[in-house]
Amino acid sequence: MSFEPYKSAKVVLIRSLSDLHPGTGRGGEVVDLAVQRDGVGFPVIYGSSIKGSMKTALYHRNKSLTSLLGPEPESGEKYSSPVAVMTAYILSFPVRSLKGICTNVTSPFLLRRFAGYLHMASVLNARYGEMERDVRGIAEISGRFPATTGFKNKHVVEGLEKASLCEEVFIDRDLIEERSEMDKLRDLLGLDKSESLISIDDDRAKSLVERSLMRVTRIRIERDRKTVAEGGLWTEEAVPSGTIFATVFLGYGKEKCMEVLKKSIKEIGELERHLENKELIDAVLEGAKYLIMGGDETVGRGIVELRKLGEVKQ
Repeated sequence: MSFEPYKSAKVVLIRSLSDLHPGTGRGGEVVDLAVQRDGVGFPVIYGSSIKGSMKTALYHRNKSLTSLLGPEPESGEKYSSPVAVMTAYILSFPVRSLKGICTNVTSPFLLRRFAGYLHMASVLNARYGEMERDVRGIAEISGRFPATTGFKNKHVVEGLEKASLCEEVFIDRDLIEERSEMDKLRDLLGLDKSESLISIDDDRAKSLVERSLMRVTRIRIERDRKTVAEGGLWTEEAVPSGTIFATVFLGYGKEKCMEVLKKSIKEIGELERHLENKELIDAVLEGAKYLIMGGDETVGRGIVELRKLGEVKQ
């Protein structure tokens, strides 16, 4: 199988370390500034948003590498970027629990979509094939709610004999099935062993996502009068800290990459030296463990951690 013109693929996990606002601009709904969503309503991060954040980071680290993510707008569309970045889909998210403070939630739909990314990446990187089979196996469990080992002791309320999530989802103890596969998935996602993870049905997962989003009303003040400025009252959404997204980076082979760039870039020697012993994707991701992504950077939002799937968490 081939995936021309791409020769390499890396599945990358993005975990929000602070509230995250990958925005869509001002809308006319109840929330003025909503987060990006897919066609069924789950939060996503568009590939263009990821690329923009990566390009800013590369600009400050090694300006020559920014050409790998495409030309600058003012220079015209002289060439296509040799690195493609897919939309980052939500994979797990934290929700509050009546007992145990909080847990991480996923669902069969989210897992199957993640497995689809793993399948796509496995065409160029066979190591993702086994991961895909494991993830699909969890997604296909029916009639039970698979969870990490120890979930019942940590989250089931005595007397109620149920786990309560966001005060609206109740899961019977007898329907929770602690499985080693979920422990393995937790490790794959880079969650700490002290954290718990459960897969619930898709409908309730979508409802919990909506309840878990942060919605904050903000104002802009007329300093002299100390009143709200005209048009200075708005509401915005944010994805909570601890949410995990998955994306795929695709890269040309080095020869194809240099062939494309040499036609459009005059000074390419530094880039060639930097790529001498590296794949394109590794060069882009090198040193980019943390990124600032989305809006509201100066008020503490948008800090994310990037990790190539399968890497040991430091």
